[in-house]
Amino acid sequence: MMLRTVLREEGNETMMRCVERTLAVFDCFTAQRMRLTLQEIADGIDLPKSTTFRIVHSLEQLGYLIRLEDQKYCLSFRFTRLAGLVMSTLGIRQVARPMMLDLQRRTNETVTLNVAGGRDRTCIEVIDTPAPLMSLARPGQHVPLDHTGATAKTLMAHMAASEQEKVVGLAAKAKGRTRAEIASELARVRRDGYCVSHGERVLGLSAISAPVWDTGDAATYCVTITAPTVRLKPRIEEFVPVLLTATHEISRRLGAARDAVVAPSAARKAPPARTRARRETATARR
Repeated sequence: MMLRTVLREEGNETMMRCVERTLAVFDCFTAQRMRLTLQEIADGIDLPKSTTFRIVHSLEQLGYLIRLEDQKYCLSFRFTRLAGLVMSTLGIRQVARPMMLDLQRRTNETVTLNVAGGRDRTCIEVIDTPAPLMSLARPGQHVPLDHTGATAKTLMAHMAASEQEKVVGLAAKAKGRTRAEIASELARVRRDGYCVSHGERVLGLSAISAPVWDTGDAATYCVTITAPTVRLKPRIEEFVPVLLTATHEISRRLGAARDAVVAPSAARKAPPARTRARRETATARR
């Protein structure tokens, strides 16, 4: 039975729901769960086993799923071909730019896309604010990953353990702080799903940054909103969910697994101004 047969049987009014269910089957597979039973797929998409079987059987006939000898299912090599087509036509800038433009329009502040590489971070895309008072970030700009500012902290927080250990050691030595202190702050950034900083790299500038996840469940990129502290600080609680919505959508389009991405609704809300002030005072005393 072909996929279109399933769609016909569901009826026009529920066709979109059927398509969403079909695509949800693919999302059940991860690097840790490459072979799944029919029941595991049914549990993953929250549908009865009989309905799941119809969808899975159609995908098997279409060549997108393979049923193995142990009756488990795995993705077929058709995805390798499709992935090759995506990689040859799309880059991170093309994927991220539409969401960055929307983010800039909604905040009216500068938005940057940054990537970690070795001991540095590089700005690879900038959407400037029309306001005369703005940051001067430019594509190609290299800045050390020295635990200074929201962008650096976000990228450091999501590094692989071996790489993070190296940059934490360098940052601790440069700042005269312990590795444990910096590691603790990075763990909080990773737990929160975003980072806020005020005047750490440039006096009078503030930033909010959130990670972008890719198909390998890694977060080597981040999107950052940068603005004068007098403009950004009063609007943190407004900007955080808007930023997370943008990074969530970029991650989704890059093929990130559902459980790797911090959804806007699931992220911890920005702390009240009084709590932020206490944190900033404690940081300044260090």
